[in-house]
Amino acid sequence: MDMKNSKLFSPLTIGSLTLNNRVGMAPMSMDYEAADGTVPKRLADIFVRRAEGGTGYVTIDAVTIDSKYKYMGNTTALDSDDLVPQFREFATRVREAGSTLIPQVIHPGPESICGYRHIAPLGPSVNTNANCHVSRAISVDEIHEIIKQFGQAARRVEEAGCGGIGLHCAHAYMLPGSFLSPLRNKRMDEYGGCLDNRARFVIEMIEEVRRNVSPDFPIMLRISGDERMIGGNSLEDMLYLAPKFVEAGVNMFEVSGGTQYEGLEHIIPSQNKSIGVNVHEASEIKKVVDVPVYAVGKINDIRYAAEIVERGLVDGVSIGRPLLADPDLCNKAKENLFDEITPCASCGGSCISRTADRPQCRCHINPRVGFEYDYPEVPAEKSKKVLVVGAGPGGMMAAVTAAERGHDVTLWEADTQIGGQINLAVVAPGKQEMTKWLSHLNYRAKKAGVKMVLGKEATVENIKEFAPEAVIVATGARPLVPPIKGTQDYPVLTAHDFLRGKFVIPKGKVCVLGGGAVACETAETVLENARPNAFTRGFDASIGDVDVTLVEMLPQLLTGVCAPNRTPLIRKLKNKGVHINVNTKILEVTDHDVKVQRADGAEEWLKGFDYILFGLGSRNYDPISEQIKEFVPEVHVVGDAKRARQASFAMWEAFEAAYSL
Repeated sequence: MDMKNSKLFSPLTIGSLTLNNRVGMAPMSMDYEAADGTVPKRLADIFVRRAEGGTGYVTIDAVTIDSKYKYMGNTTALDSDDLVPQFREFATRVREAGSTLIPQVIHPGPESICGYRHIAPLGPSVNTNANCHVSRAISVDEIHEIIKQFGQAARRVEEAGCGGIGLHCAHAYMLPGSFLSPLRNKRMDEYGGCLDNRARFVIEMIEEVRRNVSPDFPIMLRISGDERMIGGNSLEDMLYLAPKFVEAGVNMFEVSGGTQYEGLEHIIPSQNKSIGVNVHEASEIKKVVDVPVYAVGKINDIRYAAEIVERGLVDGVSIGRPLLADPDLCNKAKENLFDEITPCASCGGSCISRTADRPQCRCHINPRVGFEYDYPEVPAEKSKKVLVVGAGPGGMMAAVTAAERGHDVTLWEADTQIGGQINLAVVAPGKQEMTKWLSHLNYRAKKAGVKMVLGKEATVENIKEFAPEAVIVATGARPLVPPIKGTQDYPVLTAHDFLRGKFVIPKGKVCVLGGGAVACETAETVLENARPNAFTRGFDASIGDVDVTLVEMLPQLLTGVCAPNRTPLIRKLKNKGVHINVNTKILEVTDHDVKVQRADGAEEWLKGFDYILFGLGSRNYDPISEQIKEFVPEVHVVGDAKRARQASFAMWEAFEAAYSL
């Protein structure tokens, strides 16, 4: 498809607003917000950069109508006229960059963190939120007061020069969404019970917003096309309500899906979810309304986005994580530069799951997220002869970054292929999309002139002979086999070797030691390889009779893995009968048995395994950096070579090291 003539990049009128194209930036929590409700420059920069990249409109997430009820940590607000001037500056920056700003205005309702200040969150009924704080059912008088707050916030949105206002009633979430959903709304007055009553709050909110803004000022409503939960709102419910929402004043729908607690993997569809998870619901809703309908949810290929708009399934698309991966997504796509687009792998990584030392939104493949203008794309002051050791995600990022800055870059990789541990990560079902990262970096490396030498192991001697001015060591990690009793006496099989295909498990009892991503995905792969209905021939070729056990010392599996990936995988393991042992310490192993200690101190033997696989993580591997410092002026160690962690750290550290050369 020639994007230059694509309908996706044609104008679209929504109320009084005419968009340059039909791609919007979906609302995403960034954790760059300020305590006083203002928009800090670093947060604004994220949206301005996407505006510069050609995005039709950008949505800032969760702008509250009442700062007393904060959403998550610091919360952007428009609950006071005093906040309008700084918001106007923000909207002006976005407009001057060629786009338009849409604040998503909310009351967090049951999801407020005000419980930490001993203030009960507000809700339609008594509900327990993710922080185990119990909301109280608000009165009808309070409902009317909150509706007025929505109207005043909308007035401020227009006064600030924004292009429109976004309202949220999806996912059985926040105050409007929880009123709409039977999963949260248990009221027995005019705001509860039947579907029309549950929708009353939302309709009154829309009507009040319409009264407080210009007649054609765009009101965009995010809804769940289907809550995908027994007892929740269905597509049929939304087909009934959508025309009523239009009558109340809505100018556009953004169709999402799922519920916040029961089905987060439907809201933030990551691994194992197909592309365009809400397109069907959006296309059906489009048939019953006469306003534009956008789809949101894993639309991570711009060519697919163009296709569904061209076919008339939707009027536009709302894209989140792919715009974090590449702020210039729209501009590149419009010029048909698809290979140039930095791809989102829907990994559910640092854009969703944050860490204590990196609590704000980042992106595995785009180290500039949160630092939009800190690393300008300009040549280095001096071109240097650079050697990168290792072609995993860190090494490839280092090589690409250095070469694009004008350095003379050579990359050595001991293996015969690039990818490092990504080659293991993508073996598990549903994780193939992570190959996009390395495929893209490989393209950029070749384009930038990186000289890649595969099958070459770096040694102190050959590095000295090569005489580089700088070396970036990205040698990765090796499987961790702790000194558990028995490991010196019996053969040790690692999950890494299994995922590499060094041996197969056709049948039998399997014990996987560990409960992190490697161990659980190994267990999943063992189960997936078991094909009881497959036709097989040959000696001992029966496939399908496997029994899997996991042993994890921590209280739960997949610690640190984001919920959209963690929950479906744990559900799958349980549904397939995996024996899960948490709070269980490994004391000893033999060739067929594992001695463990339970949380209460009791010891027992788990016996009769045909295979025992060590999936206890990795340890850093750096055999050269200290020795080469004697003759190499600059030596940088990045990623797992420094300390075994997520791939994101390897790519961020590699980028920073290469940029600093």
